[in-house]
Amino acid sequence: MPPSGFSKKAVKGLLTFVKGNYEDLQEEVRSGKHPSVEAAIDYEIAQLGKALEKLHIDKEGNLVDRKT
Repeated sequence: MPPSGFSKKAVKGLLTFVKGNYEDLQEEVRSGKHPSVEAAIDYEIAQLGKALEKLHIDKEGNLVDRKT
């Protein structure tokens, strides 16, 4: 059962997205882009942090740059 307010389709889409991200990260480590799995995860955490600081959802539901 999905979390309250989320459809099964939405949850499946999210899980498919997350799976794809892990597969991409795994390939980046295998290709040598990152020296280790830990370094790859640190890089991704930093990227997510930057996005969270920079972006937000406006009143119309669009993902936009946060005004500073």
